[in-house]
Amino acid sequence: MSKESNVGPMAAVDVFMIERRWSRNVCIRCGKTYYSKSFDEAVSIGECGRCGNSRAFLQMSKRKRPVLPVQVHNRLAKHFADAGFKTMPVMNIADTRGTTDLIIAGVQIFDGLIHRGEKALEGGMFVGQPSVRMQFQDAVVSEDGVSTSFINVCTEKAHETFEGHLSTLDRWFGALSSLGLNMRDFTIVMRTSENDWGTGPFDALELFCVYGGLELGDAAYMQVPTRSGTIVNVSDIGFGLERIVWALNKTPLYYDLLMPGVVTIPREVCDAYRTITLLALSGVRPGNKGPGLQFRRFAKALSEQHCEVDLRAVVGYYLHYWSDFVRDALKSESVYQVISLEIDRFFNLKMCAAHDLSPPLEETTEEYFQRLVYTLGMDAQELRQLIQTCRH
Repeated sequence: MSKESNVGPMAAVDVFMIERRWSRNVCIRCGKTYYSKSFDEAVSIGECGRCGNSRAFLQMSKRKRPVLPVQVHNRLAKHFADAGFKTMPVMNIADTRGTTDLIIAGVQIFDGLIHRGEKALEGGMFVGQPSVRMQFQDAVVSEDGVSTSFINVCTEKAHETFEGHLSTLDRWFGALSSLGLNMRDFTIVMRTSENDWGTGPFDALELFCVYGGLELGDAAYMQVPTRSGTIVNVSDIGFGLERIVWALNKTPLYYDLLMPGVVTIPREVCDAYRTITLLALSGVRPGNKGPGLQFRRFAKALSEQHCEVDLRAVVGYYLHYWSDFVRDALKSESVYQVISLEIDRFFNLKMCAAHDLSPPLEETTEEYFQRLVYTLGMDAQELRQLIQTCRH
């Protein structure tokens, strides 16, 4: 979709929004067009809500009873099923043959169409897709509302008209309202972006849905080049499930939802355990490239933490979380073992380098301890002190 051809769709967005009693504004910070129904002074003088780091939504009305992610997911799935959308099974987090190591969004349901010339899936689809975005890893500490793994709840349709795309967005407005999010607390920010999914450049017209300063998701309409040389019109409307739940529950922090209540450890540690559990549950194993390399990055970070963690308790918590969304997953014991072994491998290497010990094998720290003491004759008490030194 060239920038020149965006004039038609942009005008169509104007008509669509104004007919639904949204007012058109221009942000005094970023210069982007946005729409609102609010009489709030900050919105009325021209701030889109996407600029800065406002958390005004935390002061808005909230539900009397908190909701769980799976409950919100199921309500959204039913809402779109009732409208004729087919609920699709999720893709394996590592089963992507596009241009990413891991699934990063539900729109990758079209990887076969775009990259391998497969026939497009027919009709509108709803999917709650587990996703991992490694670029978020550094922002977990500095920005609230960010996690490397999340559920991308989305509707997808290939060969869609722009009018049909806007109609689906209207259904999303209805779905969010039915959950308890008032449209008067939203701003809808419009922009165009340049993209390339490995088959050639294209532009997307995007409408970001911002609730009281918290970006929940966006609606993108794209004309995507395929490997076979054709162009496919794609409607991709996706939201972060965990962000929707945060907007509904309005807990002080995003990670109040995402970390076990019985542990006190930094949220970046929780995030690493959360994502590595999803990877292991999906069959990813440590490696030197692709998904295996990402697994290894999280394991190394966890091996360097300065706090004691009950691995079974924390991994068990995330196993329970992901089991609501991941099908055909591995057994829990296999997940514990592969995570523990890889974290211990890095720790053993660190201990070996720091204290000039015999090189570790593919073994847990306990097995390494046993071999050093009972096979190589090290003093057990001295070795325990070395382990504690490396842990702290």
